Amino acid sequence: MQQLLLVAALFTVSAASAQTFTNPILPETSADPSIVLYNGFYYHASSAGDAGIQVRKSSTLTGLASASAVRVWTAPATGAYSKEVWAPEIQLINGRWYIYFAASDGNNANHRMYVLESASLDAQGAYTFRGQLKATTDRWAIDGAAIQKDDGSLYFVWSGWSGTTDGQQNLYIAPMSNPYTVSGERVLISQPTFMWEGRAMTLNEGPQPIRLGGKYAIIFSASGSWTREYTLGLLTNTDGNLLNPKSWVKTGPVFRQNGDVYGVGHPTFVKSPDGSENWIAYHAKRLSSDGWGDRSVRAQKFYVDSAGSLNLGVARSVSIAQPKPAGEGGAPASANLLDGNGWGGSFEGAGRVGSWTISSPTAATSTTLGAGWASLFRGNPNFETVAASANVRWIATGTTAAYPKFGIFGAYKDQNNYIAVFLDKKYGVLATHAMIGGVDKGWQNSALPAGFSWTVAHNLRIERSWSGSQKFYLDGALQQTRALDNVIGMMGLVTEDTQAEYTGVTLDSLQGWGDPASDWAGNGMYEIRSAQDVVAWQFGGGWKSLWRTASPTTANYTVESGVRLLSQGSTAYPKYGIYGCFQNGANYMTAWMDPKSGVLATHAVGGGVDLGWQNTALSGFTFTSTHSLKVVRSGSTFTVYVDGVQKQSRTVGLSGCQTGVVAEDSQAEFTGFRVY
Repeated sequence: MQQLLLVAALFTVSAASAQTFTNPILPETSADPSIVLYNGFYYHASSAGDAGIQVRKSSTLTGLASASAVRVWTAPATGAYSKEVWAPEIQLINGRWYIYFAASDGNNANHRMYVLESASLDAQGAYTFRGQLKATTDRWAIDGAAIQKDDGSLYFVWSGWSGTTDGQQNLYIAPMSNPYTVSGERVLISQPTFMWEGRAMTLNEGPQPIRLGGKYAIIFSASGSWTREYTLGLLTNTDGNLLNPKSWVKTGPVFRQNGDVYGVGHPTFVKSPDGSENWIAYHAKRLSSDGWGDRSVRAQKFYVDSAGSLNLGVARSVSIAQPKPAGEGGAPASANLLDGNGWGGSFEGAGRVGSWTISSPTAATSTTLGAGWASLFRGNPNFETVAASANVRWIATGTTAAYPKFGIFGAYKDQNNYIAVFLDKKYGVLATHAMIGGVDKGWQNSALPAGFSWTVAHNLRIERSWSGSQKFYLDGALQQTRALDNVIGMMGLVTEDTQAEYTGVTLDSLQGWGDPASDWAGNGMYEIRSAQDVVAWQFGGGWKSLWRTASPTTANYTVESGVRLLSQGSTAYPKYGIYGCFQNGANYMTAWMDPKSGVLATHAVGGGVDLGWQNTALSGFTFTSTHSLKVVRSGSTFTVYVDGVQKQSRTVGLSGCQTGVVAEDSQAEFTGFRVY
């Protein structure tokens, strides 16, 4: 009997293990995966020793490592595309396989994009070398991929240099007349703008097209590929015009290092064998130290909700067994952590707890009474800074818990790492609580405003800062600021012994910063710390701008910020300041602190006419201390103040104004930025 029980136990373990796998799916050293599921098989293209291209074929995603690799192309011994064959991208377009790859003559500066075309639907069969893909401006190019719209039109997206020297990589797109011909000029759609895109190097590369609901989107890699900081960002096209830079909106990071998974990048997206699940394959580093030699390819399930929002989850450790893709070797579909509206449990901690009625991706109602926290989660858990917001309305209070309450998580990783804000009807307070690294950071209570009504909805908002300052708002008014170590995690709804309605649930990784409504695009390197605080981290000539994305206004207002110099470069006019008004490149007014010349400087352009610079001396001024810089707009008059003292007044006929920050060859801190 004992022997039979042992056999049964072994069979149970074996059956369970047959339905799970652990990463990696391709061993060290492997990177830059490109995988397509077609006609029941997964095809994987990879570089063959930087001197050719090989294709694997497997009936399972997790079985790619044991599949034989067939070499489909060998680089010539010499010439422009004879060496450094990088990151081949295999795609099925109009009944033919195409493999896009970067190659050079051995000098990285000469990298360009090339393409192979298959002779048939056999991805491991014969290919014809179709030559170089190049825009009118023929520059350094790697990591190319094609996007085919529903109308059949084709576009090529890749990573390139703006000029002829290394130092920054941007993303470009151009139209194609067929899968092997670029037929127009390149268009810049992304350059490193935020801190998470510029660690070790200002870099955007590895663009991978993906459809999110009805929208076209691109996942790309950012920061130094050899570092633990390599990460993924998202570009979402807003209107189907792929050649309009203003039609692309950036968010991120949407997938990043986690635990013992470092340097995640260069993904590819496939379905499970039965077509029911979305899977991402990507490469990651085993070591936290710099280098490329410890990369391997991993895979995990991801989610897209009914609104087209992408949630890649958290990078899974190689020590964690995961359910195999549905239909692989008879594996059943695994339980979905998130539902079709993107609501569910957290990726690393609590599941969905309590009774909830879900109305949409932005609305849910708690129907749970009784002691213990009821929770519901949504949103990308990889954002470094974020504002979590929800309109909350009390419905009913139970009689069980000593402290009935309802609120939101600004971030929830697990039971030992979260930040939350609550409304407490019993005691009439706004209460905040945090657990960081398993340490209880305690409760802090704030009295509610006089006449507070519980029968209407109120807005709760948590602004989570990478630098550790957490701000808690009620109906737009700041209630508390707490110094708490940052927590990376999901947004959530949370109640105890209370029924409550949540609407307008949002998660904003840019916290209201971004590009202007018209004309210029943001550039330079900014660290967004909160909706009020940013840091410019850039040297070199040229204005580097970041705007508040509120709709342009014709109203009178005041824009004010604390400004402090961190460091300056060696160009003629290093400076930092704010936009009193930005309408477009031909209509704006700026106010600057110029530490090299020791002046407050203003500049304006109206109707395309340069209205010149005006300087006011700042004698005995300490630029490395924080000072208030303020512009008051009254009609066409812009009055500038430093530390509350009027310094200048200018008349400029501007309308449709936006505000923002700007720097040139300066690293500067902007704090308490506000428009009122």
